[in-house]
Amino acid sequence: MDGENAPKLWVVIDEAAIRRMSGSPEVLRSQLERLLEVEPRTNITLQLLPFDAGFHPGLYGSFMLMGFPEPNPDVVWVENLTNSVYFEGSDDVGRYTEVFDQLRATALGPPETRSRIKSMFKEL
Repeated sequence: MDGENAPKLWVVIDEAAIRRMSGSPEVLRSQLERLLEVEPRTNITLQLLPFDAGFHPGLYGSFMLMGFPEPNPDVVWVENLTNSVYFEGSDDVGRYTEVFDQLRATALGPPETRSRIKSMFKEL
């Protein structure tokens, strides 16, 4: 994720994903610290989708949009309980792009996300 041609990464994380204790408080603290370390990079954008956002289309499950240079098609990767599925069709990619745009619009901006993560870190 470093270097001149580093890929761009834009992540929207549901607050539940980083509030739910998985392991010890030290493990969670380490994970939050890592988010704070990587977020200031110019090629990484991190947004937190807070609990008060209510119901949102991301609750159907996680997905990853991957954009590639021409002539390669953009792809959506969806992981579920038993396997992973890739979609290349423009209708599928378009729908997931709309959902991602809604999530980005609903989530906290990067500065607010950073502040919230710092607060969560202090709570531990």
